[in-house]
Amino acid sequence: MKSHPFTNPLTLIGALAILIACTVSATAKETKDKDRAYAAEPTKVKFSEFKAVEIKETELAKKYQKPGNEKSAVKIDGMLQSQLKAIFPNLKVIPKGGEFSKGGERTLQITPSIEKIHIVSTGARIWVGVMAGGSDIVMHVDYRDSSTGEVIANPDFWKGNNAWSGGSTWGSTDNQIRDAVVAQIANYTQANK
Repeated sequence: MKSHPFTNPLTLIGALAILIACTVSATAKETKDKDRAYAAEPTKVKFSEFKAVEIKETELAKKYQKPGNEKSAVKIDGMLQSQLKAIFPNLKVIPKGGEFSKGGERTLQITPSIEKIHIVSTGARIWVGVMAGGSDIVMHVDYRDSSTGEVIANPDFWKGNNAWSGGSTWGSTDNQIRDAVVAQIANYTQANK
């Protein structure tokens, strides 16, 4: 009678070693963005000094313009506008490709962009697990003074998880990083109001 290859202990050890090597490789790749400094400096001008506030719809870097990422970008944009409307009730949204108002009022102009996005889908998490790697988002936000044209703040925000935390929750932490990066931006904006 022929034995199954996975009943041999050496075969099992070899398969486990390959799995660990793949996971360590994915984890090493993930640390590149985590090692970046994301300490946001305070703004040069308090946001409460502005008479009006406008925000452009969130731009997604060309490199990441794929259907799943575009769907995430739309979701992030909606959450971000909702959070900032709680801070600035008269927030005006400028569509993609649109221009900020040219009015005489001193206006805070906010331009958010997604520089990097990788969110492991729930399906990939279920079928591939930790080998699908981690998820992460890097966002950049310019805050500009319309009266001078000066960028008064331009922080980067990052949120991510590693392959192990994503794999152990069947993808729920992968989806939560969108909420977390939006919360970081809202908290920064509120703190500098």
